[in-house]
Formats: sequence, C-alpha cells, structure tokens
Amino acid sequence: MLGGYANMNRVTLISPYFGEKFPSNFKVLLDSMKNNKNIKFIIPTNINCEDLMIPNIVFVKTDLEHVKKSIEDILGYEVTLNTPYKLVDFKPMYGVLFKEYIKNSEWWGYFDMDIIFGNISHFLTDSVLNEYDRIFSHGHLTLFKNTEYMNMLWNKDFKLSEVPCFKVVATSNAIFAFDEWGWGKNKGRGLSYALDKKININQYNNQDIIADIKKDYFKFYLSNKNQIEYFIYLKGNLEGILTDSTHKEFLYAHFQKRSLIDSNSDVGQAVYIKPNVISNKLIITDEVQEELRWSKDIKRRKRNQKFKNLNIDYLKRRVMFLNSEK
Repeated sequence: MLGGYANMNRVTLISPYFGEKFPSNFKVLLDSMKNNKNIKFIIPTNINCEDLMIPNIVFVKTDLEHVKKSIEDILGYEVTLNTPYKLVDFKPMYGVLFKEYIKNSEWWGYFDMDIIFGNISHFLTDSVLNEYDRIFSHGHLTLFKNTEYMNMLWNKDFKLSEVPCFKVVATSNAIFAFDEWGWGKNKGRGLSYALDKKININQYNNQDIIADIKKDYFKFYLSNKNQIEYFIYLKGNLEGILTDSTHKEFLYAHFQKRSLIDSNSDVGQAVYIKPNVISNKLIITDEVQEELRWSKDIKRRKRNQKFKNLNIDYLKRRVMFLNSEK
C-alpha cells in the first residue's frame, strides 16, 4: 500500500497524474486547489514536485507500476494498467487504495486534471455534506462519504447484465468508464448507472453548479445548452460570463479534451479563459487561428480514439454487452 499522510480536513480529493509534465491548465488548477484551503488534495505522480510546498496539497512521489502493484495487493489478482488513462476504471476504489491519506476525512473523492476549481465550500456546504452519501455522478469530480460501505461499492455484484463485475473491468485493456455512467445502451454501464438502478443511497447531483463543457464545439457550450463566452478565475473564485453578459459562479469548469494554451498567465491577478486560451488579457486577437488549431486537435484526438478501439479487448467489450439492454 502507498504510504500515508495524516490530515484533519473534512474532504480529501485525489487525482493521480503520470506523464512528462502536467497539463497546460495546471498552473491555474494548482492555484485553485491552493485557495480551497479547507480541502486536502492528494496528487500521486511521477513528476518532481519537491519545490511545490503548499499546506493543503500533498504530492506523493510514485509511478504507475507502483500503483498497479498496490491495486493487485488489494484485489489478489493481476490487473491491466498499461496506461494512465486506464486509471479511470479504478477511481471508485481510491477510498481503499489511498485509505491512509483519507483516514481522518469524512469525505473523499476523485477529480480530473482537465478542470479548474472555484470556491468548493461555497457550493458543497456543511448542510450538503451532512445530508448526502455521494456527490456528483460523473468522473471529473465525484465524492463519497468515507465509510466502509461506500468505499466498497465498486466491488458489489449489482446483478445487472449491462454492468460488468469489477474483475472484468480491472483485467481488460479496454476502458469501461466504470467510474461514472459507462458507454451507454448495449456498450456497458458504470458505477453511477448501477447505483441509480439498484442502490438506495442519498446522492447530490446538482449539475447547474458545474460548467461541463461539450468537447465537440470550439465555443464553450455547456451540457445544459447554455453558452459561456469566457471564464474569469481570480484567487479561488470562478465565474462564467454568459452570452447575455450575466455572471454565474461555478464550483468548477471541466475542459474535456481541450488543449488550452496558457500565455504565461499570472495567477495573482484575474485570469481569463476563452476558447482555448488562458491569459490575463480578455481580448484574443487571432481567434480564427485559434479555432483552426482546435479543429485540427479535435480531429487528431478522434483519429487516435478510433485507432485505440481497433483491438481485441475493445471488440470483446462490445460483444459482451450486445443485447444486454432490451
């Protein structure tokens, strides 16, 4: 098991990250974590972070192979974890995998690195934390009450033909999106779907307080069809500016599959986030060129995804769930 860290925070959030460097939004994300002082953040990573000494953020020096070994020690069988992306399927077991880091927290959760936080406690108030057992159902941020029952939900037999058992998920090279809803009808479902169908737990899922940005549009369209012209981030607060100039505060913004360019922004002053640039200046002079860059990037991502799906594990996953939902 990975080593521990004692803390007295009510909420601890975890996000392993492995690679050559953190994503381009990381400077702003890091500042947004730092300014949520009553939240503890745990970042297991292979990247050297010795110069980052922040009281509420713990960087755990490790690597993907060490995490894989720790998972296998818990499960008692060999798992498939060849790329960091496969970690999405193991997220629900973080309450067990990283138990030493959350043992003094009432809540724990996982989050993705392609987000920027606002003021978390402004939205996840004591009344919310006191009333619910699980918060949010999508993988970019999900929280669990730190109890043995909640921490073991991932290993439960839900007796649903469309929901794979965890051993199938853990031993396949394919991605199941098991940390959330899965891939949809006859493609396999995930933990959020299973809980919605089978388990009566108190879940808080107010999507209006998060900016989940659609990945297939250059402009910032949200899942609820609203459009954000740009975001303003300043010292732990995040606002979206809608097309009618209305300001709306968000818990976080999720920039899924976007290569944001940080033009050497200073987080000590207002940071503007427009498609797809992070800057201290609101006006971006070459927006047409930026949209062209985005278009090329999204096409590249889609080609890569199609190529990754052309293997036996993905074929097995698809065949496994054919006609699982009538």
